Amino acid sequence: MQASTFANSTLARVVALVIALLLAFVLWSNWSKDFQNLFAGSSDAPKTVSTAEPAKPANPALQKCLDQRVGDVERMKSEGVLSDSQFDAFKARAQSLCRAQNPA
Repeated sequence: MQASTFANSTLARVVALVIALLLAFVLWSNWSKDFQNLFAGSSDAPKTVSTAEPAKPANPALQKCLDQRVGDVERMKSEGVLSDSQFDAFKARAQSLCRAQNPA
């Protein structure tokens, strides 16, 4: 026979149910309007990140370096200075250089 423990008792299950109900109440009281708008399909639903609007870079110096260096490599390719295989190698080197100079 197993000894009866608190974790297997009815009291423990009641306590767990009360905690779950309190947690649900707290969540609902904080975000009920958002939940209602979301379920109703309202246009007032919480806003998501737009894919049309680019996110700001976390490291502006890195982004500036990448724009300049990769832009130079792309310009060299468009002018015919670099072949396709050279372009890939030069672009990878430019990205590595910028990341080394501007760590996150």
